[in-house]
Amino acid sequence: MKIKVKNSSRIGVISLTGDFLSEVEQRELREKVHELVDHGKKNIIINLTRLKHINSCGLGSLVCAYTTMRKVGGEMRLAGVGKTVKELLEITKLTQILPLSANVKEAIAAYRA
Repeated sequence: MKIKVKNSSRIGVISLTGDFLSEVEQRELREKVHELVDHGKKNIIINLTRLKHINSCGLGSLVCAYTTMRKVGGEMRLAGVGKTVKELLEITKLTQILPLSANVKEAIAAYRA
């Protein structure tokens, strides 16, 4: 999996590409989230538009990222969630706690609302 971070003035965007299946990738995402928090970001978006597959390790990592953001008084949204990943989020009931947006632009608008 590839991780790309876009650090704008108010919102950090982390884009994931490929397959999110291992503990190494989980650690990498956790580090990126903490870097954004350390740079004062209270709101982040995790862009899943190009994420192909995710397993329980990846799902756990998303929950950890959400928890980290809540602990610092911030928020996290998922953007561009594909059909397969969305079905898994629904089965695990994570859609009840992780806010979803159709794309990054919509997620940014939700933060501004």
